Amino acid sequence: MRLALTASILAAALIMPTPVLAQAAAPIGYWTTADDGERLLIGADTSCSFVAVGGALSVGNCAWQSSSRGGILTLYYSTAMGLAPIYWSVVWINQGTITVNGDMFYRRQ
Repeated sequence: MRLALTASILAAALIMPTPVLAQAAAPIGYWTTADDGERLLIGADTSCSFVAVGGALSVGNCAWQSSSRGGILTLYYSTAMGLAPIYWSVVWINQGTITVNGDMFYRRQ
């Protein structure tokens, strides 16, 4: 009896449509922290650059893995040993604000 009930629940779960969760758009644009200490440029053509005051400029291509509220932005830049990735956790706050690894960034187009 339990086996038949379990099988019918499993069959119903497989047949019923599952809801599709909305995926967050890539944060395309020019973003900076409030003091302009960090700058992130994300192009619609996958080009990206990042610089922090006192740091080196990183330029390359980006990939976006979306989630419901943001996603993972990966910048691939060239080194002597080949491509190297930088990973950032991005969360949309509103149309003009995101957090990047917890730091607040503002759209500056």
